[in-house]
Amino acid sequence: MRLARIVAIAVLLAGVVAACTPSAPNVAGPGVYPGGVPLTAEHTLAPGDEIEVRFPYYPDLNDRVVVGPDGRLSLQLVNTVAVGGLTVGAATKRLNQRYAQVIRNPDLSVTVRSYAPEEVYVDGWVNTPGIVRSDVPLTVSRALAQAGGVKTGAKTGDILLLRRSPDGKIYYYKVDLGNYGGAGPAAEDPMLKSYDVVYVPQTIFASFSDFLASYVKNLPFYLNYPIQ
Repeated sequence: MRLARIVAIAVLLAGVVAACTPSAPNVAGPGVYPGGVPLTAEHTLAPGDEIEVRFPYYPDLNDRVVVGPDGRLSLQLVNTVAVGGLTVGAATKRLNQRYAQVIRNPDLSVTVRSYAPEEVYVDGWVNTPGIVRSDVPLTVSRALAQAGGVKTGAKTGDILLLRRSPDGKIYYYKVDLGNYGGAGPAAEDPMLKSYDVVYVPQTIFASFSDFLASYVKNLPFYLNYPIQ
């Protein structure tokens, strides 16, 4: 059972390498790092998301397009625009800026019409650890619900989220979910991305870095493609 879970995590993280780089990263020395790209409570556009762009004054430019594997949109008049990793609001602002260079008062709007399927791995003190698949964006609490919920005594104030960033490194974040479900003034419930790993501890970590060093060193992925 433990081996199966380790292999599942390895498959998820290996998928990120295939999506982000044409070949294995040229790195040496296993490790994970705090911080990285800030977590957000809003969905950020990802490859496979389909969006509708509408122009109130230029209906001929209205379009429905899919975010490409490189995070870019192919659009009329402005060719390609990078929107991967942006919220809808930020993408709307960027597109308006680009179109303002070629037309007057674009005033365009952006709406997500369909989301790319997501796959994340939920591990630790949950009822059904393993891969969670969803056709709608997942938050930490939604992923835990799909994993059967947390077990009694789970430390939902010290959840770990591991994410591979475009810079090729694995970053970790501490998520305080409060009373499991977003209750409480300090509760957080960030949006997840495909290939994230969510780990729910049974006990409070004495050291995040010590736990992660032990956790990742057993993964075949890290042995073959170590992170620096």
